[in-house]
Parts: sequence; C-alpha cells; structure tokens
Amino acid sequence: MKKNVYTLILLGLSFFITNAQETVGGRVIKNAKDKTYNKGEQKGDETVDKVLNKAEETLTNIFKKKDKKKKKGKNESDNESSNINYDPPITKTDEAGNTDYSAYKDFEFVPAEKIIFFEDFADGSKSRWKAYDNTRINVRNIEGKNWLELNDGGTFFPIALKTLPNDFTLEFDVYTPNTETGTLSVRFIEKAQAGRLEDPNFDISSGIDLSPITQIPKTGLVQYSVKSDGVVVTSKEGVNFYSWQPELGNFYARISLKRTGNKLSAWVNKEKIMDNEEFFLSNKEYYLTFQHDIYFVDAFKMNFSNIRLATGNANPKSDITTKKKFVTQNIFFDVNSDVIRPNSYAILKQIAESIQSIEGNIKIVGHTDSDGKDTDNLILSQKRAESVKRALVNEFGIDANKLTTEGKGESVPLNKNANASEKAQNRRVEFIKL
Repeated sequence: MKKNVYTLILLGLSFFITNAQETVGGRVIKNAKDKTYNKGEQKGDETVDKVLNKAEETLTNIFKKKDKKKKKGKNESDNESSNINYDPPITKTDEAGNTDYSAYKDFEFVPAEKIIFFEDFADGSKSRWKAYDNTRINVRNIEGKNWLELNDGGTFFPIALKTLPNDFTLEFDVYTPNTETGTLSVRFIEKAQAGRLEDPNFDISSGIDLSPITQIPKTGLVQYSVKSDGVVVTSKEGVNFYSWQPELGNFYARISLKRTGNKLSAWVNKEKIMDNEEFFLSNKEYYLTFQHDIYFVDAFKMNFSNIRLATGNANPKSDITTKKKFVTQNIFFDVNSDVIRPNSYAILKQIAESIQSIEGNIKIVGHTDSDGKDTDNLILSQKRAESVKRALVNEFGIDANKLTTEGKGESVPLNKNANASEKAQNRRVEFIKL
C-alpha cells in the first residue's frame, strides 16, 4: 500500500514538472525530478511522510532561496534586496541642482556618438514601424511618456533603418506592465532576408532572448544563439539578471548593446549579461528586429521607447585640439528641463579630462530641437549649458574661470527637425576652444 501511494505521488510530481515550460528553469526542474525518482527507487520501503518531506525539500531547493547565505557568482545577487535600477523619469538632485552620478561611475557602457536612428514616439505615430500584424502595435501614453505597445506578441521593426554598421551601440527602454511578460528577443537578421523581417524564423540570424519572469523566482534569464544556414552554430543560456524583475516591482529596464566587429556586449540596466561574445557572422550585413514571445503567459503586452542606435566613439580631446570644437548628443537631460540625467556621467568625465589637459578657455554652447516656442528653447539651451558647466566644476573640479556658456536654442539646426532621429541630433552640446 505504501509503495502504491509512493508511486502516485511520484507520478503527480512528474506530471507537474513535465508540463513546466522548456526554458533553462524547466530543464533544472527536470533534472531535479530525475534525481528524486532515482532516490525513491532506492528507498521504496520508506514511509509516505519521508517521501513527501524529500519531495518538498527538493522543490524548495529549486524555487526558494536558502536562508543560509551562499557565495555569489558573477551573475548572481541578493534577490531579497534587489533595487529598481531603471532611472526614474525625473532625476533626483540636491538643493543646488547637482545630479547624483554615483550609480553610473562604475558603469562601463558608453553610448556611441553619431545617432543613426532614434525613436521616442513623441508625435504619437506608429507609421515608422511595421509588425507581423500591425493591429498589434499602438502608441500609448503612460505617465506622461509615449511608448510603442505590442499586444499578443510577434515581430516588429523600424521601416527606415537599413543595414547596421560593424560597430554600434543600441539602447532602448522597455516597460512590462504585468508580472507575466513573456520573452523579449533582440534579433539581427542577415540582409538577404530583409524582405520578410516580420517573419518569426530566419536561416541566418543572431538573437539575444531576455526573460524577466522565469520558473526561478526573482530571477531573469538570458540566452543567445547564432544561426547560419538554419543551423545553430553558437549558443549560450542560463545567465541571470535581477534588476528587471516585475515580480519585485521592477517593471522598467534599459537595455544596452554594444557591437564591436563580430562581438557583442549587453547590459540589462547596469547588469552585464554578455561580455564581448562572438555573435555576428563574418562578412554578413544585418537588419534589426524585435520579437516578443508569449508562450505560457496570459498577459501579452510589452512597451518600448527611447530606441537609440549610434556609431562612432567620442574623442573630445582630439576634436577640441584639431577642430577647435567637440559636439556631443550624449549629455542627456530630463524632458523640458536643464537637469542632467545620471547616464551622462561617462561622456562628462571624458570631456572634463580633455579640458584639464588643454590650454585655454572653453565655451559651452547648448542647442535644442524645434519643438516648443523659440524663446523657451533659447532659455532652455542657456540653462542646459550652465548645468553642464556646473557639473564640470562641481563633479570634476574644472576651474570655473576656464568655462563660459551660451544658448542658441533651435537657431542652428543640423537638419530639418523632420523626425525623431533628426530632433535627437539637434539636442546637442558643443565645446568650443576660444
């Protein structure tokens, strides 16, 4: 009788585990099931209570964090104290208006300088995007910010963006309004297949998959794969991240990718999840698509904004010395504000080091796009130039007497301000050697 009850319990556990989704977490659970079953075969005469205790212990080791602290690996963290690492819409400053840059001082990702593509959906239009089913994408305003909302999964991509350079950075914000989110895939599709970018499958592609909700509580998982002629030639899975975790209230994330030749590095917020991994095939040109997989989940929405693709490394010292001017679009401000966002730290540090090594004075000139009134933009650009000076003086110790400021508003555009990408190029700060 005991063996019959024991067998039923094992069959119940096996049914539960077999139906788990086939993710990294699912395979971990399957291994635990096999070990539990073998253990039971060796001790078939034990009481039902002992079997239940053993099963409970096995599942607990998988799904719950042990009370006893363990040594954290490269991709592990203390989940119980996980903080929201996504930057809030409004930057926190002190009474003097100085931004707290501490969270970014050790962040090694530096955005490229020359903007190729930018999208913030500020005009409420989705016309620059195409999806497998265009009825699934719509622009939504959430807490004063526009997002492209994707419903019921599928593929979507920017229509105007063509082949990508061999070196670039790609960044975007993602917002998951539910605790069941599915998997986000950033995919790079070989040029010959560009005529069907909305399709779900490709013979030559490289993709990175991010799952903020998995079968391991409070833990996100990453996997990536490289396909050539329909065959996976490189893959990796089981890398953890914790700062984008809707289960803990972390519904926002900033995804950052950096391509250098055939290699890719990637970050979720400030957690590094790929470190210069072989990712692109040689002598291939790629297009960009996004895929939202919704298997095994009930809530089918994911939102995207501030998608920024750029190329070229900043070299302020060289430009100021040889060209007498350095121009950057990597000093970011809160919307309609002169408050500098903390992710501007890397470029401000480079600029400060350059100014310290150069003789003579520097004029800081602020520029805006054409949105809003001319007079308002002129005032805003002047305030932004003054904020940059204040940051260089207070944060990096530059002599204030070495710096002057000026605002030009929208009066000196680099283009026609015709779309989001052109407007992003015009929101810039110049450093001119006097």
